[in-house]
Amino acid sequence: MWFWIFMLVNNLILPVLMLAFGKLFQTKPPKAINSIYGYRTKMSSLNQDTWNYAHLYFGKLWMRMGIGMLAITVLSMLVVYGKDENAVGLFGGIVISIQVLLLFLSIARTEWELRRRFDAYGDRK
Repeated sequence: MWFWIFMLVNNLILPVLMLAFGKLFQTKPPKAINSIYGYRTKMSSLNQDTWNYAHLYFGKLWMRMGIGMLAITVLSMLVVYGKDENAVGLFGGIVISIQVLLLFLSIARTEWELRRRFDAYGDRK
């Protein structure tokens, strides 16, 4: 049972962080383009307009994904409740792997959205 709780807590870290940063990027995004904090990619850093749009879009995306991942994680971990440690560990590892894949897909989706809205120089299309 203790290992199941341990895996559940570990599997909830990424969705909770996505919710927290999603909310933060929507409500208090970094004001200026910087190299320390924020959604920092070549496209998002072209100008202030791309920077602001990227944070707003990424924040909303992470909020939606975080809520969905949180619910799915809890429900999916209930499938292995009471199972042996090997089953819990394997299943928990699969859940975390899917979460990380979704994290990278959210970056790709944000970059796609930036390219759809802005040209290569950061001007709105």
